[in-house]
Amino acid sequence: MQVYTASCGGEKLKKVVELEMGILISPGRGCKDIKNSGVKIAIDNGAYGSWTRGFPFMADVFRSHLADAYKNGVNAQFIVCPDIVAGGLDSLAFSMSWALGELLGARLALAVQDGMKPSNIDQAMLKNFIYIFVGGSIKWKWSTLPEWVKYAKENNKKIHVGRVGSLNKLEYCEKLGVDSVDSSNYARHDSWDVIETFLENPQSKLIT
Repeated sequence: MQVYTASCGGEKLKKVVELEMGILISPGRGCKDIKNSGVKIAIDNGAYGSWTRGFPFMADVFRSHLADAYKNGVNAQFIVCPDIVAGGLDSLAFSMSWALGELLGARLALAVQDGMKPSNIDQAMLKNFIYIFVGGSIKWKWSTLPEWVKYAKENNKKIHVGRVGSLNKLEYCEKLGVDSVDSSNYARHDSWDVIETFLENPQSKLIT
């Protein structure tokens, strides 16, 4: 299971490389330090960060973020399609407007949110995405995750879970067959011991 953390440099980046982690780049955090590091890179859209600070989705910031990553030669594992945090079907409609608009053909992850069900996503929608990204509120995410994993596997999509910063949650995601997870905590708080303990489990492995 691939584990992503936040953008970092210096000794923190060395630790990311050592542990074979990836980096999920958020808007406002450049990629110059990491572009030649060899780590896997995915691109966040910044919706959650905007939401936690009381701002609407910053479309122009997201576009600038994509342009910066492209100019710096980033090979994105996936780009999280713009969404609405805990926005249910409104979030799905918003994501589809981007997926069928200026992001058409990109390597996209569909963020699923509170109130969404697999039955809401038809095959015409699904073909625009390579990942299902399970976001939403904490309670909703963990209660519905098995259903989303099953749905992703049945439709040959990879599945990613956001904000997985503890050992028990890492182990739970691994058990379910999740492909990748992320948490900024590892780089932000130097909680590398969580990853090291996780990797000591012989059943745990990073996807290459």
